[in-house]
Amino acid sequence: MSPKEINSLSQQIRYCYASNRRSKNPVYLSVANLAGVSLAHMHNVAGFPDQWLGRSFSYSETKSIVEMHNPDAKSKLVYLTSDSDTILEHLDDSKIYVIGGIVDRNRLKRAAINKAEEFGLQTAKLPITDYFKLVTTKVLTCNHVFDILLKYREMGNDWKKAMLNVLPPRKDLEILENKEEVKEEKSSEGKTET
Repeated sequence: MSPKEINSLSQQIRYCYASNRRSKNPVYLSVANLAGVSLAHMHNVAGFPDQWLGRSFSYSETKSIVEMHNPDAKSKLVYLTSDSDTILEHLDDSKIYVIGGIVDRNRLKRAAINKAEEFGLQTAKLPITDYFKLVTTKVLTCNHVFDILLKYREMGNDWKKAMLNVLPPRKDLEILENKEEVKEEKSSEGKTET
């Protein structure tokens, strides 16, 4: 990643931590392979890592996400990526959801799904296209994905409400009102991709 992208990732990690602290339903947040310039940026944050570690947070400078979460339990890991063919219909409390930390400004196509496949992990994507037509990219920042997952629980397991609450106006969301619109939208997406 470029220096600007590394700085952006560090900022997104801070946003995730802050959202988790404010959440009515906080989760355990862990960051794998947090090293180099990214880690240096984090050390400039007040309270990192000492105060963070006591608040449902952990990180590793050298371990992959699989190594951090018991390699024997790989079946519990679900790597979230917009390139997945599987739509995440609900959150399963027995699963560990992985948000890829590659900030690439859309330069590195399929980087997240390639990483998931390298580790042999399940993949899924948020059900954005079930509820919205996006004029802009479906690729979200780490903190937007994290916030949607938190809000999903806070808002009674309602993806639509969670996404409306989190996604920024610049995404130009067009709400799909009924199942027929969703089906039409998905079939037209399939036509343009071939």
